[in-house]
Amino acid sequence: MAEVLNRFVQTLRLKRDAFVWMDFNDRATGDALILVALTAIASFAGYFAGLRSLFNLDFVELLIGVVLSSLIQWLLYSGIAWAIVRYGWKAEAEFSTYLRFTGFAYPTTLLTVVIALVLNRIGLLTLFLGFAWFIFIIGRGMEYASDLPRDKALVTAVGALLGLIIVDTLLSLSPLT
Repeated sequence: MAEVLNRFVQTLRLKRDAFVWMDFNDRATGDALILVALTAIASFAGYFAGLRSLFNLDFVELLIGVVLSSLIQWLLYSGIAWAIVRYGWKAEAEFSTYLRFTGFAYPTTLLTVVIALVLNRIGLLTLFLGFAWFIFIIGRGMEYASDLPRDKALVTAVGALLGLIIVDTLLSLSPLT
């Protein structure tokens, strides 16, 4: 677990070594999955900090729904980003590598919860600030893995997020809405 935390910190700092490790280490996909699940649980805890009973059946059911929807959103975002790079930019891209980049970037989305608690509201500014770091991490990963220029990588990261929001809205994946 120490190596995963070390690579996560490197990812937060946008260090190339972390992206190289994710590219060549198949085990990083499982580590990314764990980070997504833990982020979903932490986000849920922040959202429902005032609940009294952790063993309430509705609470457990909602928690499982939040974790599952986060995992689906992780897969969808990675797939949308991969498709944009592969078919839109005609660049080399491996889906498993994109899964790893997205999974290691996912904990930065907790900033959305923190900002929402500080501002006491959820709006466009909250989402923009909460996802900015996520976008930069994904963009850096695309620069490395697909040899995309920074502008195309960031456009792709934002485009994939917009695609995820559209799919999420159409399918209503989030159990909190």
